[in-house]
Amino acid sequence: MSANFDQAIAVTTTNTLAQDTVSWSGFMTTDWSIGRVPNGGYSGALNLNALLQHTNMAVARSMTSHYYRPTIHDAPCTITTEIRRRGRTMTHADATLVQDGKVRVRTVAVLGDYPEDDILNAAAPLDISPPAECVLRDPGLQGFHMSLMDSLEVRVDPAVEQRIGNPDADARIDGWARFVSPRPNDVLALGLFADAFPPAVLIPRPDSGWIPTIELTTHVRAQAVDGWIRAEVTTANIRGGNLIEDVRLWDETNTLVAQSRQLAMILH
Repeated sequence: MSANFDQAIAVTTTNTLAQDTVSWSGFMTTDWSIGRVPNGGYSGALNLNALLQHTNMAVARSMTSHYYRPTIHDAPCTITTEIRRRGRTMTHADATLVQDGKVRVRTVAVLGDYPEDDILNAAAPLDISPPAECVLRDPGLQGFHMSLMDSLEVRVDPAVEQRIGNPDADARIDGWARFVSPRPNDVLALGLFADAFPPAVLIPRPDSGWIPTIELTTHVRAQAVDGWIRAEVTTANIRGGNLIEDVRLWDETNTLVAQSRQLAMILH
């Protein structure tokens, strides 16, 4: 059954520690996990939700989350947000998520309004199959259950299957995503979608298993229309047990709405 994303990232103010520092409480559900660990995009969304409320801003133009330890699902969390600088058009702030007395995720963000009209936009998407001709993401490919997939419809271009296991093929996964229960494609959704697709390392290394995120940065480039979000997931560097993965997201009007890059660890 589809879970409610907004309920899962809800946070409540518990204490105003200073003019620019606020404490929040939340609860991490079991509905947005990969295996037994909450998805990184979901964990970051709780921090971002608190930041948006604290700063009263519409969007995070840039958000970087560092994942110090795995978060814990079916457990409460506390979040502390602090505004570092309020500018004329942008505000710098950060959020720290704690569970069991340990810092789990810290997010640094630049918040403001959506960017204005394009001056240059050369990031046109590649041609891929429409959603109806794509295949649902297969959690079995990585060997564990993903409750995340009960609430997200993630579809992968069928051409990807032909590249899996081919070390000479492009490490690229193309596809589409949307919520099972319709919801606006706001900045909170885009942060989740940026970490919801199969990792591109599965092309050369299909035995990679769980790929935990160490650091994830997402830049929001435009306000997305509702509907499908199209993704291109690539990696060009796998070294020393780590990889760098890039994601670009477009909405149904072919507008580039977000870009992300993450450093992740390969676990066997």
